[in-house]
Amino acid sequence: MAFVNAVCCPASYSSNHSQASQDTYEGSSYECESDCHALDQTLTNGQSNTMEKMTYNRLRVAVIGAGAAGLCAARHLLSNPHTFQPPVVFETSGQVGGTWVYTEVSETETHQHSSMYRNLRTNLPKEIMEFPDFSFDPSLPSFIHHSEVLRYLEEYTDNFNIRPHIRFNCSVTEVSPVLKDGEHGQVPWEVSSHTQGSPHPVTERFDAVMVCAGHYSLPYIPDIPGIDTFQGKLLHSHFYRYPEMFASHSVVLLGCGPSGVDIALELAPYAQNVTLCHRGAALQWTPPKGVTLAPPVVGATPHNLICEDGTQLEADTLIFCTGYKYYYPFLEPQNKPRNLKEAEENGETAVTKGPVPNAVVERIGLLVETRKVLSGSAELLQSKDEKEFCDKNTNWLMNDEVVVPDEGQGHLPLLYKHLIHALYPTMCFIGACKIVIPFPLFHCQVLFFLAVLEGKCPLPSPNQMLLESHEELKNHLSLGLPLKYLHRLEIGQWEYNNWLAETAGFEPLPPVKKKMYETCRRFRSINPTLYRGFKFEVLSKEECRVISAECKGMQV
Repeated sequence: MAFVNAVCCPASYSSNHSQASQDTYEGSSYECESDCHALDQTLTNGQSNTMEKMTYNRLRVAVIGAGAAGLCAARHLLSNPHTFQPPVVFETSGQVGGTWVYTEVSETETHQHSSMYRNLRTNLPKEIMEFPDFSFDPSLPSFIHHSEVLRYLEEYTDNFNIRPHIRFNCSVTEVSPVLKDGEHGQVPWEVSSHTQGSPHPVTERFDAVMVCAGHYSLPYIPDIPGIDTFQGKLLHSHFYRYPEMFASHSVVLLGCGPSGVDIALELAPYAQNVTLCHRGAALQWTPPKGVTLAPPVVGATPHNLICEDGTQLEADTLIFCTGYKYYYPFLEPQNKPRNLKEAEENGETAVTKGPVPNAVVERIGLLVETRKVLSGSAELLQSKDEKEFCDKNTNWLMNDEVVVPDEGQGHLPLLYKHLIHALYPTMCFIGACKIVIPFPLFHCQVLFFLAVLEGKCPLPSPNQMLLESHEELKNHLSLGLPLKYLHRLEIGQWEYNNWLAETAGFEPLPPVKKKMYETCRRFRSINPTLYRGFKFEVLSKEECRVISAECKGMQV
């Protein structure tokens, strides 16, 4: 495999790949030969011997997560056996589906994987949500219960024979590039994992890593002055399951995104009263009986929550509907950072956790640019020779680490096109983008990344990709937007998906997807209590029809 300007080619990479294909370490029970055997079963007898000889010229890819993104990655890796070995899919739970697996709340599991609540129905029609190459059951309504989405993913898994390649109950504990001195770019990866019940961890080598671990496992809870004195119940929507839990409670919800609105409407018949606090433009819909609107909560006393306008709300429960942080613990540094003195003695750049010391800034000749954001400021530091970068909000010297999510602002540094690691382009993050149609986005991102690995889609050099990602970050901050919105695509998702398709040479998503998405968002903003009663019908790649509950059709 070869990257043009840092993407590897099969000839130049074959020796490294041969090593990556065979390496397992102490305690490992997995060998490449078993994967090769599984592949051979899918080939005709005439092809089998030829492909067996090619085994060590094909790329070995690790897929982290067996949710929708990981399943999509595995499906397309399996579809190209001439280039890729069967993938190894690591799944920490015992089943496929990721966030679509409903689980009861565990008070002790702070990083519980599922965010599903019992009565959740999709806020996008299934006609938008489905993968381009696999349809939902056409007899289902457009807006379906979460259990139907899980069933769809299970059928997708079995239809493309993905299950044999998934290691269930197997958690990835560490992922690190295998570096030579000063090397970036086409590096192999060491992936360490631990299977439940096994006494030993396993470390293996892969040619590429696809991180498909989602971003709905670590709740984001804003810092509200006095909240530690509040004597009511504090809960993130991640742990909400059903409305009966709050019968006769006075409930305040902070956040007016889809989850906040849905939970408020579901609580209304059960709670004593429900207050939905939000910031921004006035809502276009009138809340139903039992639900009132208020400005955001900015303070708390033992019995009251204080709104931005000074209003005090008496409440039994505060539910944070405030989103999630990126959480990839397997990418965090396993060793403590070396101190500045030790690094200087070795003639190296220090790896620092916390604010970057002035001594480091001065020593490596960083140039400082400041952009104001909603809270505080962000400083992007670039060395004079343009080879070293630092984001003071991220607090890591970027040429020494993999990707460590920024705890305070919730963004991922170093990503080229919200997808590929700029310094190590054999790693990608499928589905890091927010406010998108997820399954089709996964499809486009997976096909783009595999085209890169195949050498069909040349990338810029690591330095060029890094510069572009920083330019995007600076433009974002110049608009006064918080860093946590960096990966929000919203209306930009259509141009983004089309760029991926055009650049990598695969069929773009049909324009009707955009039309249905915009129609759905318009209906939802006008009346979130009724929009799920509409039925969407695709007429062509360009057109669709919407049928209301009264069976009145409207072509859009």
